Amino acid sequence: MAQQPGFGAGRRSDGASGPAATSGVPAGDDLSEALREVLTLTQLARAALAERLGMPLTNVEAVEHVVMAQGAGNAIGPVELSRRLGVTSAAGTQSVNRLVAEGHLSRDPHPFDGRRQVLGVTPSGLDHVMGELAPLLGLLFDASDGLSDQEREGALRYLEHVAAAYRAYLARVGPQD
Repeated sequence: MAQQPGFGAGRRSDGASGPAATSGVPAGDDLSEALREVLTLTQLARAALAERLGMPLTNVEAVEHVVMAQGAGNAIGPVELSRRLGVTSAAGTQSVNRLVAEGHLSRDPHPFDGRRQVLGVTPSGLDHVMGELAPLLGLLFDASDGLSDQEREGALRYLEHVAAAYRAYLARVGPQD
């Protein structure tokens, strides 16, 4: 598979090939380039998953958010789901209605606030998604085979730092100069 240049890719000022700082984008290294490739492939895999499931990408993302929230013990409702998807509450409600009608999600009263609703993934909805997603998850699990404990610790530390960087970025409010 041919690699596509990522942000900052190109010729460095010293004439060597590799990442270059352009337009305020910091120059990367091999690790940064590998992360960019993983992020790009993740987007492509999500689109392929949606196609294989016969669902719009937004609906696949909606199911994913509900599954992740359930797994963390934090049920979410239609309003929070809309916020996470970055869509209006009307568009989010439309997606929820479609996913409930198709049997992928359930909509139940909130256990403590009867005015609110919580969303859940139905067993058939989970089976449908996991039937297509399980092979990828297996491949990802196998990706760490053969790594030493030290390599695993280094990879884990790096991924924890990447996650912290994303959380810091998401916590910023408004445009940054």
